[in-house]
Order: sequence, then C-alpha cells, then structure tokens
Amino acid sequence: MQGSKFDAIVIGSGIGGLSCAASLAMCDYKVLVLEKSPSLGGSMGTFTEPETGHWTWSPGVQWVCDYSRDSVDYKLLHAITDGNISFSPLDDECQFKYFPELDYQFTFVNDKDKLLEKLKIEFPGESQKIDRYFGYLNILAKKAGMFSLPKMFSPAMAGFMFWFSKTFKMLPHMDKSVTEVLDGVLKIENKKLRAILLSFSHYFGMPLDETPFPFYAYAQNMQFTGMYYPDGGGQAIIDALVTSIGRKGGEARQASGVKQILFKDNEAIGVILEDDTHIYSNTVISSIGIKETLYRLVPEKERPAKLVKALAKHRSVPSFLLLLVGFEGDISSFNIKRSAYKTIIGDPSTMSRNPMEEGWVCDDVTISFPSLLNVKYKKPDFHTAEIHHETRYEYFEKFEGKQDCDEYRQITEQIAQHFLNRLDERFPGIKAHVRYFKLITPLDIKKLTHHEDGSMFGLDIHKADNPELSPRSGMKNLFFTGEDIFAHGLTPLNGVLTASVVTGKNLIKKFV
Repeated sequence: MQGSKFDAIVIGSGIGGLSCAASLAMCDYKVLVLEKSPSLGGSMGTFTEPETGHWTWSPGVQWVCDYSRDSVDYKLLHAITDGNISFSPLDDECQFKYFPELDYQFTFVNDKDKLLEKLKIEFPGESQKIDRYFGYLNILAKKAGMFSLPKMFSPAMAGFMFWFSKTFKMLPHMDKSVTEVLDGVLKIENKKLRAILLSFSHYFGMPLDETPFPFYAYAQNMQFTGMYYPDGGGQAIIDALVTSIGRKGGEARQASGVKQILFKDNEAIGVILEDDTHIYSNTVISSIGIKETLYRLVPEKERPAKLVKALAKHRSVPSFLLLLVGFEGDISSFNIKRSAYKTIIGDPSTMSRNPMEEGWVCDDVTISFPSLLNVKYKKPDFHTAEIHHETRYEYFEKFEGKQDCDEYRQITEQIAQHFLNRLDERFPGIKAHVRYFKLITPLDIKKLTHHEDGSMFGLDIHKADNPELSPRSGMKNLFFTGEDIFAHGLTPLNGVLTASVVTGKNLIKKFV
C-alpha cells in the first residue's frame, strides 16, 4: 500500500494502542494499527499449546481490578467496543494470601466495605489505625482524576498541576513512601496486618520505601473494589476492539513491524515498515513504549532534548517468570476457587532472590486458574493454571542468545519443577494431572515486548507525575500512548487519554 493515507497510524496493538485506535474510530477516524508480532494484542494475546491445541492461556491477563459496571475502565471499554465486552467477578473470597514466615493466611474479600470490617474483626486492637488507613484510601478514590487529568494538558500545564498538588498536599502523604506511612504515620506494629497492607508491592517494580504512597494507594483502591476476569479471556477484548476499529474502515495488521517513523520539516508524516513500505498519515501514535519509540524509531536529530532528559530519570519495571500449566482430567476434587492464590516471603518488592542460584526459594508466587476464571471456558477435561513470579532480567541476561544451551535448559527445568512443587503443596496430588507446562522467562518477555530488561509494564511508577511523559511527544504529529503515559495493567485509560489529546475532545467525559 505504497503511499496509502490514513487519518492515524498506531504502532503496537497492546491495550493502549487498540483502545486509542478504537477511541479515534468512535470519532470517525480511519485508523491503521501496525503490530510487529505474528498476533495482535500484546500482553492480552493468547498462547495455545502447539501440539494438540487443548490448552490456551492469556498470559498477560491474570485478572483485572475494578471492572464493575460503575468503574471508569469498564465504562470506557464498554463504550469503545460498542458494548461487546463483559467481565465476571471472582468469588467473594477473591484472594488467598499466605505468609509462611508468619505462618498466617488471610483471605481477601471482593468488597471494600466487607474487607474493612474483616480487618477490624481480625485485628481489633488496630481498629483505629485501619480506619485511618482506609480513610486515606477513600480520599484518594474521590480524587482519582487528579492522577490522570494533568496528562491531557501540555507538559508545562501538567507540570504546574503536579507542582500545585504536591505543594498544597492535595493528596494524602504525597511526600511519603508506603513504608513511611505505615511505620511512621500510622505506626502499625502488628506484623500480620503490616504484611497484608504491603502485599501489593511487586506490581510497581521498585522497593516499597521508594514507592509514593498515593500511587500505591491508587492501585490498592482498584484491587479493594473488586477483582474480575474478562469473559472469553484476553482474546475477547482484542476481538472487540479490532471490530470497533474496522467498523470505521480501519485495520489492524499483525507481522507488520515499523522500522522508522518518517519526518519532514520536523513533522511526523508516516512510517516505514520493515519491508520498506511507506505509509503516510498526519497523525502517528506509538504505544510500544516511549523509550523504545524514541531510540528505535525516531531519527536522532528529531529527538526532543527535554524528553531525552526526562527518560533518563526512569528505569524499566522488572520482568517476571511465568509457568503455563495444562491439566488433563477432572480436577474438581481439589476444590479450586475462582480466586487467586498468593504466597509471600519477606519483602518481594526488592526482588533480591536470584532464581539462578542453587537453593533458590521463590519469595512470591501467584497461582491462578484462567480456565476456571473464564465463565465462557468450554473444555472441562483440559483446565489451565498460571504460576507467576516477578524477577529481574539481570539474573537471566547471561543467557541472552544462548537459550538452546544445556545449562539454560537445566536451570529453567529446575525453576519449572520448583513452581510445580509449590502448586502441589497448595493442592496436594494435582501434579499428577499435569500434562503440559511451559516456562516463560524474562528473555522471552523481551522478545515479545521488545522492551529493555524484559519489562512487561514499561517505565517505573514515577512516570505518573512526570509531565514530559505524556501523549504529547514534543514532536509535531507524533503522540504516545500505552502504559508509559500513566498506569500499568489492562486499562483503556491510557489510550483514551491520548485519543482525547489527538482529537482535542475530552473523550473520557464523553464515554463515561
């Protein structure tokens, strides 16, 4: 399609790219989405066991938080898919968290008010502190728009808004880390209660004593408001978004990697594909990561100095290990709930335990069963599990390009067996039903996302209040979207934010 014209080109088909493209389609834009990988969807995409096809996983969608019908994320996604998505809540007891060092298990419930009462009953001596903690969460929930709203404006205006919020303390404890609030402000001394409130740390990829309390509480609010799973898995969301894009004459193409963004007179005018095809548009949007876009696709002479300087302040969120497991036969006797099962040792936020070392003990494991979470799953004799652990790319880096060597195979087999043993400890005897497993390492994640250090979730959480990391790239006609704009995870908010900037309309207000 040499010389073809589109209203907008979106690079990358993750949730940020597809939700941005679908939002623009709702505004009558003809959008072309270009995806480098063989399949669409990024981390939402599916992986099917290749030999029999019995088992399918959506590795990037363990579950989603706060997708009730009243939530912003649900309303946005419902609007841009023309109502063609749905989510089902996990069981009321949505998470079982076990802390071996404390010999203690706590069961989260899928309701914030009920969870508050449960905590106060379990820790009656800490009742006032728990009320104060949830009071902070309630204030932050009411002011949640203050996190994302500045990103709709110019970096200068966004910078002023962030400065104003911090200077006048518009959000509770903006100047404190999570641990400073729990230990210094609330003075929570009960080890079990403290462990519960700190058990979300690894989602941020930085130590808790470096994580600003409001950012941590923002995500905690979402989880406390409920956990859900998309009906039909991640693929259902991809299909619904692609359909919306196509309804306005747009397209989403896989195996169509972009080699370079085209510029003329300091304006982005289109892209060059890896096969040297030129495609033109007055609007180019990248969702593959700000750093990846700037240093892989933008010619050096076009790179804004302010953006280069801003990126230097951030590091990528660490990677993870993921074991995909396929079962055969009836596993109903194991009484597995539509819930998540977590085991936490010490402080996983530091990710200090190296899986490559002899005697490694995994400090945090999450087990979920996507086939049981997906209400549309129809293979009762072929259920699935996912075992997830956040870790650092540097532990695996020496094997980059050497994944066929015996040493790497031996180590990854040991890691896989370690995870299977943890699964069998939690559900004794279930290992006998395992017929397939595949370990995904940070090296595989890097190949999938093309992010440095195998990061699945882009830059660290401090991106949220960096005014230079916004939909506006500083280069005319080139915009950014995706998780480097504001939030991690499966949220359409980043995409709708960028579409709002492109169109000059507040699409969040329009769609919600």
